Amino acid sequence: MKRFLLPALFGPSMAALACDVCQTSRIPASSRVVEYDLHIREQTVSPAGKAVRGFTINGGIPGPTLRFREGEWARIRVHNHLKRETTSTHWHGLLLPNEQDGVPHVTTPPILPGKTHTFEYELRHSGTYWYHS
Repeated sequence: MKRFLLPALFGPSMAALACDVCQTSRIPASSRVVEYDLHIREQTVSPAGKAVRGFTINGGIPGPTLRFREGEWARIRVHNHLKRETTSTHWHGLLLPNEQDGVPHVTTPPILPGKTHTFEYELRHSGTYWYHS
């Protein structure tokens, strides 16, 4: 099987508005599911040797690499730990349902502070892609 890599290249975005939505799983029962939790936080980071405040994914900039195989389903929970900012996570280059694309106010509602959004989609083609929040 072919492999997928999704490295995070950027920290969380700062969307201006928010909406909270209930979600139900759309994954077929017989499917292989790979799960990840992404935690968006404001932390002190030192990307160039000087300590500054920044938004991180699981404590880092970039966030973790997410690995999948073609035909698997992704279940990715994005937890917004920011105090005042809404956020989302956008997946670049993947073939996925429009509502899973993660563009706030366009395809996916932003994630309110203190809330979690679950993305679920099938990995239909192999490659190296990137995401950002």
